Amino acid sequence: MTNPILRADAIHKSFGAHHVLKGVTLSVATGEVVTLIGSSGSGKSTFLRCMNLLEMPEQGELRVSGHQFQFGKGGKSPRDKQLAALRAEIGMVFQHFNLFPQKTVLQNIIEGPIQVQGESPAQAKAYAMELLNKVGLAEKAEQFPSRLSGGQKQRVAIARSLAMRPAVMLFDEPTSALDPELVGEVLAVIKSLAADGMTMVLVTHEMAFAEQVSDRIGYMRDGVMAELGPAREVMNQPKDPKLVSFLERFHQGKV
Repeated sequence: MTNPILRADAIHKSFGAHHVLKGVTLSVATGEVVTLIGSSGSGKSTFLRCMNLLEMPEQGELRVSGHQFQFGKGGKSPRDKQLAALRAEIGMVFQHFNLFPQKTVLQNIIEGPIQVQGESPAQAKAYAMELLNKVGLAEKAEQFPSRLSGGQKQRVAIARSLAMRPAVMLFDEPTSALDPELVGEVLAVIKSLAADGMTMVLVTHEMAFAEQVSDRIGYMRDGVMAELGPAREVMNQPKDPKLVSFLERFHQGKV
């Protein structure tokens, strides 16, 4: 892939004696949607968090939209200013919403653009309302998070990340904390972002959605990228024997 917007190259990460990531590599093109699947403990979420340096790799290289970091021998720890610049380029949505409970929906969304990027309140509010319209929550702008359902909170969290105008969006199992009846409304927002050409990397257990929305799917197990390819090919013609078993267990409702 020539000139990817995101490249994580040979990423290693350990927690104590546990070697979680064992040289994982992924390149993502502008406008591409890549979904990571695999059993719990395979390293998916850790790898995602390494992409915006919420977890610091011990070895490897990360390049995102002009920012470059080298880890391990010869590498230097990123400075706070470098981390802030990187994270301005990468939005992240977590399993839990992490909204400020004392702020309204609108205040949650405009906080970052005003405080971090120096936007005027008027500019930040105008764009926040555009985003709330996009996620179907314009009428909730002045409400507090305690008045929202889980699905609504997650849609606000997506709008808050988008308000920073990131080049790449990361989603770490964004529907896993939701009641089943609320999952669809969040997936619909993510699908609309994909249709708009947003570059995204997702971790999810929603297999049918992953196949539908993704350009490529990566299967992780035991800290390695065991298989990576076009979404339909990975889901319907898996090559890795353990991926075959994983998909069979999923379809039987055991994953």
